[in-house]
Amino acid sequence: MKSLTVISMASALTLAVVAAYAAGNKELHKAPYNFLMGNHIDTHMESKLKKDGSLKGRLYIIFTGETDEASGLPVARHPRGAGQHNEECGVDPVKCVVGWNVRALPADAAFISHSGVSGDDHPVWMINSRNGIPQPGSYTHFHWITNASTDPRIQSIPVPDACNVNMAGMLEGDVITGLLELDNGTNGRWPDAKVHIGGGAENIVCPGWLLEITAIREFAFQHGGEKIAVSPGIDNSTHLNIVTNYSIVPGITGGANQGGGGH
Repeated sequence: MKSLTVISMASALTLAVVAAYAAGNKELHKAPYNFLMGNHIDTHMESKLKKDGSLKGRLYIIFTGETDEASGLPVARHPRGAGQHNEECGVDPVKCVVGWNVRALPADAAFISHSGVSGDDHPVWMINSRNGIPQPGSYTHFHWITNASTDPRIQSIPVPDACNVNMAGMLEGDVITGLLELDNGTNGRWPDAKVHIGGGAENIVCPGWLLEITAIREFAFQHGGEKIAVSPGIDNSTHLNIVTNYSIVPGITGGANQGGGGH
């Protein structure tokens, strides 16, 4: 009887662990939240297409176990998906939790750059006019789609080849890194500048979505070489990546690769 009791307790403990794991490790993209952008963001975002043509969804994070010295908040980042990282929500042993709720509206934007002085952060996009940014709202993040998206627009308008890529870094095409000097009397000199030499989506208009994100918990978001303190409410800082006008400035629109990762 004693051995049976031990087995029963062990089984109960195993079931409890499995239940706790499942509760914190939900598999993404179950209907109705089965809309896909068709690229890397699908590893940490799920959404559903509403009847009015908008998206409703959520962005996921995993906690690293570290504490941010500046804010005292626990550090979290996006899960990076399957493969070499083994961070696929609902499959790998990582606890994915919702960091933000998302609303999104369809939009188009021209790709500017990915790498910069903050490292490889969210790619920067130009919206042709401020009238193209929905109001009311705080739509501060643009994300592109590929031909693998479930977006109904691609049935009539295929995604340009340069936009049809999985990772943000692939939007840049061919890049060389080295010394850049400006011969214009300004003595501009950048020892580790990145210069586009061909290919990529620079200045090409890509279809995608403008996201408004609302944080639902406190944490320090690790991305692009930074840790940004997040508190519940509208978040206009962690994923900000749009402009309505820009000028090519060496060292700003291209610069040192300081690590990090983009969507």
